[in-house]
Amino acid sequence: MNKNIAFPLSALALLTLTAVPALPVAAQTSLPQGRYKTACLPIGKNDRHGFIAEVVIEGSVLSATAQSYAHDDCDVPTVEVDYRGAIEEARRQENHIDFVQRTGPFVYTLLLPEVTTYYNANVDSAGCALDGWETGVPRDVSGKTCAPYTFPEVGSRLKDRLWIKGDRISFGHLPLSWQNEADGGFPETSSSIDFVRVSD
Repeated sequence: MNKNIAFPLSALALLTLTAVPALPVAAQTSLPQGRYKTACLPIGKNDRHGFIAEVVIEGSVLSATAQSYAHDDCDVPTVEVDYRGAIEEARRQENHIDFVQRTGPFVYTLLLPEVTTYYNANVDSAGCALDGWETGVPRDVSGKTCAPYTFPEVGSRLKDRLWIKGDRISFGHLPLSWQNEADGGFPETSSSIDFVRVSD
């Protein structure tokens, strides 16, 4: 096996809701609409892997995609994670927006045979406690821990906070954390990961 092919940390995950309930106009319009994307970011042990995340906000629907890569220059795709949630509440504050989303499935797709072999050999950690991984076959990992990330069950209510910085946005949790604060509140600080607007 090529040791230069990094086995990605399971970076964020995307959902596929079959139906997103209609929400009040305020919840649909409080969040900035459009498509946002990160730069190629280093992740993993010694920052040896790469990661690009994308968020699309359309009305009351928040979709997210994370693509992990074998190396820190985001050259060879290894794992794709897809998610789509429904925004149930959104409240604009002085310098941020607090929002609550109802989570859908978190879907992993392994893109390289070497990665599939690694997941099947490490079921209790990277493999999300699921065996029988196949290359190119999506699997729902909702409610699972895919080391080092733990994803909520489908239908969970997840609180997050969004900061707007010109053409950039950042979140308190998304894209690498999918857990509520212990006290049930909103995250106090912004993630260091910025998403840049790429289209309306």
